[in-house]
Amino acid sequence: MKRASLIFFVIMFVGINELLAHGVVYEISREEAFTIKIAYDDGVPMSYAEVKIFSPSDQKIEYQNGRTDKNGRFVFFPDKTGQWKIEINDGMGHGVITDVSVGEGLKLEEETRGHLVRWQKILFGLSLIIGITGILFYFSARRYMRGEKDAYS
Repeated sequence: MKRASLIFFVIMFVGINELLAHGVVYEISREEAFTIKIAYDDGVPMSYAEVKIFSPSDQKIEYQNGRTDKNGRFVFFPDKTGQWKIEINDGMGHGVITDVSVGEGLKLEEETRGHLVRWQKILFGLSLIIGITGILFYFSARRYMRGEKDAYS
């Protein structure tokens, strides 16, 4: 009798736990979402980079965070209009901080593209070098014209 009572209580305990346990409900659907796709300037996806999304109402606590997938993509669903701040960091010194405008109907107001591509950076660097060299030659020529020093010393 004791054995039967013990088995009964074990079955009741397991049964009650099953009744009180939390279930899981999921849904897979196709909805409009904001997809961020990020890559290095040579086209390689920024895989598994850290992403932080800040809503217009709170720029200190993340609305959503996570990582990009293998292909450098991250998806989020804004719940209000305004300027959303997006921070992406690959942990190696590369990243992006940008704002996205979400308009009426929670639609993207304008598509946002990335920063300078490689040829623009090279052109900027060359322009900077030429500009600094020109300034140095200007001051050197002024000193030479005043007779202070030889222009090349």
